Amino acid sequence: MTATKIIAIANQKGGVAKTTTAVNIGAGLALRGKRVLLVDLDGQNHLSRWLGFKPDGKATVSELIYNEVSGMDGCSATDFIRTNENMNIDYIPANHILAGILAVLGTDSDSTGVLSRVLHRNFDGYDYIIIDCQPSLDLLVSNALKACDKVLIPVQADMLAYEGVNQMIKTLDRIKGGSVEDAIAGLLVTMYHPKTNVSLSVREALVKSYGHLVFDTPISYRTEAKESSITRTALVRKKSSVVGRQYLTVCDEIIERG
Repeated sequence: MTATKIIAIANQKGGVAKTTTAVNIGAGLALRGKRVLLVDLDGQNHLSRWLGFKPDGKATVSELIYNEVSGMDGCSATDFIRTNENMNIDYIPANHILAGILAVLGTDSDSTGVLSRVLHRNFDGYDYIIIDCQPSLDLLVSNALKACDKVLIPVQADMLAYEGVNQMIKTLDRIKGGSVEDAIAGLLVTMYHPKTNVSLSVREALVKSYGHLVFDTPISYRTEAKESSITRTALVRKKSSVVGRQYLTVCDEIIERG
């Protein structure tokens, strides 16, 4: 059986298309025949709402973390999983309660390793687990970084976003140690305007600084990306979508990179 690969989609800067990336990478990998679990680790729960989540009385990612810290037994993986049948992906949703889970994490003797323990022990039936992180570098994100095999860093095609990449990599180095390069799935340029000097300069600077870690295919800035969150569609499933085709190419790069 192929080992599960855990990928965290993280950047401390907001508005860089993390959730759009999580949905389309997850749905794209599913189109490639992979079994995928998405985990919403953002208290704004944009990913959960995108996937059609409505409060249903079942446990969310908050309870998943709480149960692990408190040592509660008797819960199975299926207690936390929902399925989006249109995209053929499973997911664990978040809700507003997640904002208070930081205090719970802080009581654990291995406060950055809670998510790693629970994911590796209970959710090994997937080819990929994709974690959508909130825009910060707090204890929740630290848990995601420690749990994952690789981090995918979306970088908006502007200079401020470029300048924040180094801080993200330093945080990754502090948490994971070893070879940071081995821990990065790739830097994904998002909201890319191919005809503007800013976008061209940012991508050129990223390639100069990080070389092959930058995905070959940037994600274009197009209104269809914003509209997809409202219509709750994955662009990779629309043959007419330019952004969808770009995300599928990125999925193929992820599979190829291993």
